[in-house]
Amino acid sequence: MKARYKILIAILVLAIAGAVTVFLYVFRTGQPDMFRLKTDYRIEATALYGEFEADEQAATGKFAGKIVEVSGLVEAVEKNEWGNVTIAFIDPLFGVTCTIDSLQALSQPEIVMAVKAGDPITVKGRCDGMLTDVKVVKCVVMTGNQK
Repeated sequence: MKARYKILIAILVLAIAGAVTVFLYVFRTGQPDMFRLKTDYRIEATALYGEFEADEQAATGKFAGKIVEVSGLVEAVEKNEWGNVTIAFIDPLFGVTCTIDSLQALSQPEIVMAVKAGDPITVKGRCDGMLTDVKVVKCVVMTGNQK
């Protein structure tokens, strides 16, 4: 009977150690520094959306997973309860949306919070393809209405 408890405790200790190791690995490796990553494409938001509208399959093959710098006039800016900031170009639902995650928004607070509708801006991020809009994620603000 005691052997069973010892085995159970050993398994529990190993499971906890494994969970802690995975947790530390995931949070220590962090995210790539988008500023330092090589830009695959520099493109206007209207041109990017146009390519997806013309031939979504070809545009997905060309842009999906690639690092893009998208420029244009901001249509809308939205911040959610988790601190992520979404910048919409063209139209919030049927255009190009660039999401700045909360950690990146905290590293550029004065720049990110100064962005408003009508501002010219360039953001850099990873293109994830198109649903109803072209999604660019893990974005950083490269240029724009910076003070």
